[in-house]
Amino acid sequence: MKSLAAALRYLRLKILIGLIRLIVRLVTPRVQAKPDAVLRIPSRDAGRTIRVHVYSSPPVGPTNGPDDASQSPAPQPVLINFYGSAFALPSFGADDLFCREISQRTGHVVLDAEYRLGPENPFPAAIHDVEDVVRYVLSRSDVYDATRISISGFSSGGTLALVAPMLFPANTFRSVIAFYPSVNMAKDPSERKAPVKGPDRGRAPLFWTRLFREGYLGGMDPRDPRISPLYADTVNFPRDALIFTAEYDVSALEAEEFAKKAEASVRASGGRVELRRMRGCGHGFDKSKRNVEARTEAYTITAGFLN
Repeated sequence: MKSLAAALRYLRLKILIGLIRLIVRLVTPRVQAKPDAVLRIPSRDAGRTIRVHVYSSPPVGPTNGPDDASQSPAPQPVLINFYGSAFALPSFGADDLFCREISQRTGHVVLDAEYRLGPENPFPAAIHDVEDVVRYVLSRSDVYDATRISISGFSSGGTLALVAPMLFPANTFRSVIAFYPSVNMAKDPSERKAPVKGPDRGRAPLFWTRLFREGYLGGMDPRDPRISPLYADTVNFPRDALIFTAEYDVSALEAEEFAKKAEASVRASGGRVELRRMRGCGHGFDKSKRNVEARTEAYTITAGFLN
């Protein structure tokens, strides 16, 4: 009976989230990502690879791949980025502008990585993809500077970026950057309140959010720190972190609570956790044409932080 109930629950999620994906695809302009190259990183799962968009500075040529050590005289600093998906929406490539700007303004190679989504691939599938991408980068010290690996992400990708440091030894990452991350999936979405009441056009409807949450959790305990980093021990958190929140976003207060917790952990070692709450902005503010100035400000802050 349990297996039948699980199968029916999955079928329900598959149908409903599939319909939501169709709606989003029809009403949302699709970003045409233009990376310099595309990598296929080996997954721990036999016969499967992880797609990664590569943004180089300068751009890689048509005959040389991003793993060609001749591209630069020395290993380059790298930023590994994870896109926002609500752990359900296939929006890989949406961070194209961010990745291009950061690669041009900081000299970092930016690796924008895809990861698996629920309900087809619930937790911990996305976490495994994060681990596999980072391990690949660490294995290519001839190409990527292992002392200058940073990690970033937007929304659910920001959650993954905050989780990544707990999956690896201390000092694996030079810094972490998270845009409007969700850090506490143990709390029902209806219980979360924004710091300031205002229009949050980038936030999915409550019904959708609950479906995405259920599809990602797959029955796992939402207090698992790999799901909800607010419950994580931040003792191994990178010395440098930059976290953006938005005042109309219901994820903001908990993300700010996490930032204060991380700040207490890294302060003794001379680290810093820089917290920026963007005024007049909601979730996904940098993806909206209404917030061009805020996006420019946030990306400029990020470039300066990495430099």
